[in-house]
Amino acid sequence: MSLPGRRTIVSVAAIVAAVALSPWFSAGDAAPVTKESYVGSGRCADCHQIQYKGWVKTFHSTVVGDAKKDPSVIMADMSDPDLPFKKEDIHFTIGGHWDQRYLTKIGDDYYILPRLWSVQSKKWRPYSTYGWQKRPYTKYCIGCHSVAFDPKTREVAEHAVGCESCHGAGAGHAAKPGRGNIVNPKRLPENRAEEICASCHVRGKDLSGEYFFPLGWRPGEELGRFYNPIEKNEGEGNDNAIHRLWDKWRSDRESQSRSRCEVCGIHQNAKPQGQKISVDAICMSCHEYDEKQMSQHTHHKAPASVGCSDCHEQKDPDVNESKENNVHSYSYFLIHPQGCWDTEIQNRCAKCHADKPKKWAYDTVMSWKKPVVIDH
Repeated sequence: MSLPGRRTIVSVAAIVAAVALSPWFSAGDAAPVTKESYVGSGRCADCHQIQYKGWVKTFHSTVVGDAKKDPSVIMADMSDPDLPFKKEDIHFTIGGHWDQRYLTKIGDDYYILPRLWSVQSKKWRPYSTYGWQKRPYTKYCIGCHSVAFDPKTREVAEHAVGCESCHGAGAGHAAKPGRGNIVNPKRLPENRAEEICASCHVRGKDLSGEYFFPLGWRPGEELGRFYNPIEKNEGEGNDNAIHRLWDKWRSDRESQSRSRCEVCGIHQNAKPQGQKISVDAICMSCHEYDEKQMSQHTHHKAPASVGCSDCHEQKDPDVNESKENNVHSYSYFLIHPQGCWDTEIQNRCAKCHADKPKKWAYDTVMSWKKPVVIDH
């Protein structure tokens, strides 16, 4: 198997062969798409610095880690004597927000090892213990962890959820920038835009039943023509099932996040009023804390010693393409599900507690159990 690293390379001969035989010709498309059609997220950054800076901070950009090139991507404690594999067996890491899984190579494919590391609890947990060697990565996973997976060559254009995962092949756009030669989800009909997310967040198989991702589908195309959801109701079509399951997935995540965005009007594009509104004023317009509540919320005895922006990071407005004081330019830890650990938290703690190790920040915040509790 060709190593699925970040690459944009294939020989001309290989391209010709792959194009002739592979699903780069998507159903209904007049123009074939080859690997040369993809440029990688780094090339996108040449012109779209703002969007790129935002993307690299997401878990999409780091969903896959190359443990052979950089062993530090392994977050787990490998000293456990009962672990049925060694650090040297790990080729790639998958994830790192909630859990981290580990890929090893067997023959010409990769397989997820039968233990996962819980990032939150810092413990090993069983994962597909009895059937893990029957689940090759190129059949079950890689389509949603990469850009432009080619089942013939087992190569990818980029081993990450990159820019072209959502915007489609970008070589033509890079050569001659224009609206007509790149997918912009904002300009798609709502259902087509949602299907970009649903292509990986709704479980299903391609129409051959061989791959657990919509092989051959490209952003902007009708997903139901390429994807058969696993949890279809009796008599339900692919399109209806995809959107029903996507709506459920999104609803579940939003309820878990305990998001207060709607309270502050983020979803309605509301903007704070006034010329120079402070961060605290924006927060307190919804979170009407008295002194006691502020101490309970911050876990600091002297409420005046800690302001909202000491813990809740204000992002560079340029990154968010928003104007100064626009509520969209603020990042809230509270969008994370309860108990979730964001490594940015320890950076915020270190502003005042520089003498404390990172582990102290983790242990302290996690001991609160509800680090983002608010009053409504």
